[in-house]
Amino acid sequence: MELQGHLLYIDITQICGIGCGFCMYADKHKVGTSMELSTLARENLATLINEPSVKRISISGEGEPLNNAKVFHEILNLSNGGKRFEFITSGFFPHSQMVEFYHETNRIVTSNGDTCNIRLSADSHHIEKVKWRAHGFSLDYLKRHQPSGLSFSFRSIDTDRHFTRRYLTQELQSWGIKANITELGPLEDELVIEQERFGIDYKNLVHPAVETPEGYLNMHGYITAIEAKVSKHFTFGSLNPSPQANGMDVTIKPNGDVYLYGIETQCLGNIHLDQLGWSRLKALLLNDPLARALYTQPLTDLLTQLKKPNLVNSIITRVNNPYWLIKELAKHDGIFQAWEAA
Repeated sequence: MELQGHLLYIDITQICGIGCGFCMYADKHKVGTSMELSTLARENLATLINEPSVKRISISGEGEPLNNAKVFHEILNLSNGGKRFEFITSGFFPHSQMVEFYHETNRIVTSNGDTCNIRLSADSHHIEKVKWRAHGFSLDYLKRHQPSGLSFSFRSIDTDRHFTRRYLTQELQSWGIKANITELGPLEDELVIEQERFGIDYKNLVHPAVETPEGYLNMHGYITAIEAKVSKHFTFGSLNPSPQANGMDVTIKPNGDVYLYGIETQCLGNIHLDQLGWSRLKALLLNDPLARALYTQPLTDLLTQLKKPNLVNSIITRVNNPYWLIKELAKHDGIFQAWEAA
């Protein structure tokens, strides 16, 4: 199996005080842990980050990653250069503290020859909870300081598309910035400020509440939109646009456990306990029938092979997202037999 253009997700904390209604990790926020880097963890992360086939390193959390900004900066310092980092955040710090955070982030990435995109949550769940809003402030910071290593983008959910457009244009206007929104597709908008472009990505709603109004993308509609974007069938892994081969999609939890993103049925190791590299992770992928099936066969085809279609369809409707689906299906014994036997 050819694999190129890997994604590395590092969740650095479970701590969060925002309390978004849709969050799937809310039960961990008060008693959860934050990542600390042991000597072996640093070695493993440096190995994973500096592999030439890694296209992006995304730092987030099962909570708000600004709560562990120290470890984020430690991770940036592990790079040998030429890497694209991403930091996904609500930006809840007071603006004076965000300035310090942006300054330090830019100092590290520029000294290493890297870049970092700050991806700000702009959905109604975050906006209603955050006192110090970072959206207009951040683009004003970009204009005033012109940090060579930083860029900015936004993220939301598909049910909030109209909210996000209205909020961003009004918020930027309050900072004296005139912006327009251009629709690029079912999952993408572009915020336009003169000659500059800033992406807005939309995810579909995970575990929609019973009272959620109709109009959101169901899981199959979400998969169709992703397939149109990359011009290939949806499989698990890093979906690179056709004709490029896909890559591995690896996530590291705050306690150091390592999984294939969306396939959390088997832990591949722990950065504090095991010697890890991409070749070992690939071998584990190839030797696991479930993961190999999910990486090589379209998910929509695989779903038709499962027994108990009524049960499967009810889980799909309830979960509504492919990356949360496998862990829910795995709760039912024998559900993956058809895939593992192929």
